[in-house]
Amino acid sequence: MPGVSGRELDVVGGARELIGGCLAVTGADRVLILTDRRTRHLAQVIVTEARALTGVAKLAVIPDIADGYPAARAEIERALDRYEPTVTVFAAADSGDLLAWDATFWKRLEQLGSRHAHMPALDDACLGLGMAVDYAEVARFTLAVRDQLSGSRSLRITSATGTELSLTCGLDRPWTPFTGLYQCAGQGGRLPQGEVFCTPLTAEGVLAVSVVGYPFNSESGLLAEPLLIEVADGRAVSLRHPDRDLESRVRDWLTEAPQGLRLGELALGTNRALSALTGNLLFDENVPGVHIAFGHPFPEYTGADWASPVHVDMVVQRPSVQVDGATVLTGGAYAGAFGEPSPDVRSCP
Repeated sequence: MPGVSGRELDVVGGARELIGGCLAVTGADRVLILTDRRTRHLAQVIVTEARALTGVAKLAVIPDIADGYPAARAEIERALDRYEPTVTVFAAADSGDLLAWDATFWKRLEQLGSRHAHMPALDDACLGLGMAVDYAEVARFTLAVRDQLSGSRSLRITSATGTELSLTCGLDRPWTPFTGLYQCAGQGGRLPQGEVFCTPLTAEGVLAVSVVGYPFNSESGLLAEPLLIEVADGRAVSLRHPDRDLESRVRDWLTEAPQGLRLGELALGTNRALSALTGNLLFDENVPGVHIAFGHPFPEYTGADWASPVHVDMVVQRPSVQVDGATVLTGGAYAGAFGEPSPDVRSCP
């Protein structure tokens, strides 16, 4: 997808940053890349870069998750047992994000002490643009944004597509950074990456969404017209879109789940090497801007005192953001010197 953010695709450079930068692979590591037929061409680039750093780098092709999660999950477990990796990469299609919500999978990685990159919708843009950046700088900026947002009380989000949303934050709801660096034993998360997030206390207004998250993202992509969500007292109270089928499916998914209509996450993307949405949530969450999720608030990070079995991210296209009256983003670009100073990002606990 050349030109998505004004750069040519560089899948080799992206794989090199993934392996050598984000996961800090050395000759002492055992690397396992989990892939499927659809993503194998990109996984092969990743394993080639891994083999340049360690002699033990394996590629395991699993059954398509769309054809049945249990069979794919069983093959993943067999591969983990066979290779006992210290570094793992999941680079396969998972449109329902099932593996990410599988506690037994993460428990197994914890037992192995594996550093893990989770890439459930990997495509050329994710590897060739989203990963072909300096993740030490992404991490530095992300931590600086976290520091500057900490203690903030009010945010206002607007966009040319129709967003007019006011949110109130609390000191007991901390901002959490996801930097994309998983360099210490047991660390792991999604890549591409770069965001800071919290669970707001409440929200009022209208959210205009250009990308709808899992389990709708693989079909809906980048919407030609935004999904409009009216929010009152921190909950979605109405949804409107010209595609009535999409509108009803999203409404039903959120309505039928306990706490599904509740606003669980407010996040700012912090990967400034990216400048435009692609329609792939794995990429778009990290573009400078805003995404908001309804459902599960990940209380272990946010301090929220509730939970939900669903979590649907909603990405706003090129938003402007004010925090306690100060401009942070204008049309999807960070303002001035926002993001200074430069904290150290590479030490392990």
